[in-house]
Amino acid sequence: MTDYKIIEVSEKPYLYVDRECPMQPSAISQAMGEAFKDVMGFVESQGLTPAGPLLSVYYSYDPKTVAFRAGVFVTDEDAKTAQGDIKAGTTPAGRVLNFTHTGPYSKMSESYSAMMGWLTTQGLKFGAPTWEVYVDDPDSTPAAELRTDIFVSLA
Repeated sequence: MTDYKIIEVSEKPYLYVDRECPMQPSAISQAMGEAFKDVMGFVESQGLTPAGPLLSVYYSYDPKTVAFRAGVFVTDEDAKTAQGDIKAGTTPAGRVLNFTHTGPYSKMSESYSAMMGWLTTQGLKFGAPTWEVYVDDPDSTPAAELRTDIFVSLA
């Protein structure tokens, strides 16, 4: 059973690129892979060291397309190096719902559906943004063991 927690979080800086694609697992996977490649290419070209794992941030929701910011956590100082398509932002501070999805990314919609049901039973409302922190490297972790920490703003 999923362990849902209401927690307080501090803002964290990150570098990112904006992307949008059809709401299909294969399209999302391709768009995210390309976006992470762009961000990490910039990080490496600037001689920066990530201050945490990769993440995606979602500010709007549409049943046909998904728009997201794909990025990596950095220090406040490194965030100042953003230029061109590489932008700097921070995750929000405040009260959020936090839980971990374990398993392949293609099954994440099941975790979100379960979370929406839990929110309803708790009398809470889904807000924006929502962000996913990719704890494990999919190149070295079996898909069934991948962990994604999910943070959901509450309305």
